[in-house]
Amino acid sequence: GWQMDANGTRRMPQQSVSKLWVAMTVLDARDRGRLTLDDPVTLTRENLTVFHQPIAALVVKNGVYRTTVRELLLRAMQQSDNTANDRLLNLVGGPEAVRAMIRDKGLGDIRFGPGERLLQARTAGLPWKPEYSMGRSFQQARAALAPTVRRAAFEAYVADPIDGAAPSAIALALARLKAGEILS
Repeated sequence: GWQMDANGTRRMPQQSVSKLWVAMTVLDARDRGRLTLDDPVTLTRENLTVFHQPIAALVVKNGVYRTTVRELLLRAMQQSDNTANDRLLNLVGGPEAVRAMIRDKGLGDIRFGPGERLLQARTAGLPWKPEYSMGRSFQQARAALAPTVRRAAFEAYVADPIDGAAPSAIALALARLKAGEILS
């Protein structure tokens, strides 16, 4: 019942830690009867994101990949798959649904960003373009930016992260989750 921290209230970038909030929103939707873990989900090339997305190989192979909410949840949480996470995010209603879950569950000073694509593009100093999800297009576009533009975008992100969260809020949310206070 006690807590000790250093810089525990300073908002820090979450990056893949934010996948936890998407997963919790999915499981909350399951608790409310809005979906099941066995619901079918289809992914196409339009769903691809950037960086780590192992599921992309399955999508690109046939242009479409059919799966379930359960598999996407496992891929997002166990493999940190950005595409699986973004597809779940869209399935539950987008960033606002996750923000509502964080607010409604009283999880504290936790911000949720706009999703993988927009977050990574903004952090790099780029507007999102769908072609960035294929091959190394995103990395090439990012490398083509002037270093001052990239640095300014990154420093702005670190100074006030759109996905920023207080470490103490994350720790308390995890403790409440483990105690069974947030989800069934």
